[in-house]
Amino acid sequence: MNKLIKLSSFLFMFMAHAVVAEPIAVIVNSANNQTVNQSEVRSIYGDKMIAWANGDKIAVYNLPLEDAGADTFARKILGMSARDAATDEGNRAMKNTSRNPQQTKRAILVASIVSKTPNAIGYIPKEIAEGKSGIRVLFTLD
Repeated sequence: MNKLIKLSSFLFMFMAHAVVAEPIAVIVNSANNQTVNQSEVRSIYGDKMIAWANGDKIAVYNLPLEDAGADTFARKILGMSARDAATDEGNRAMKNTSRNPQQTKRAILVASIVSKTPNAIGYIPKEIAEGKSGIRVLFTLD
C-alpha cells in the first residue's frame, strides 16, 4: 500500500509538471531589427534559412532536451518533439549536410549569448526574457 501511495504521488507530480508548460519567448539581439515570423523561425531551425537578410550568418541556439521549453518550442514551431528535432539536427551533422550547426545551452546562457551576439536567435522562458537588456522578443509561445 505504501508503494502504491508513493507511485501515485510520483505520477501526480510528473503529470502536473508535464501539463504545465511555461510560455517561451523567441528572441534575437536587440540590434537585429528584422521582422521574423514563425514560418521563418521554422526555416532557421530546420537549417533552410541560414543567413539574415543582410547576409550575416545566423547563430542558432537551442535549450537542452530535458528542458520543457525545448519540447514546447519544437512542437509548436517544428511540429515534432524536441528529441525528434535533435535527431534531425544530428543526422544532418552526421551526413555532413548541416549548413548552420545549432548550439545547445541553458536558458540563462542563451539569453546572455543572444544579448551579446548581433546575429543570434534563440528561445527561452518568457520570464527570463522579461526585462533582459540586449534582447528583443520576436513572439511568445504559450
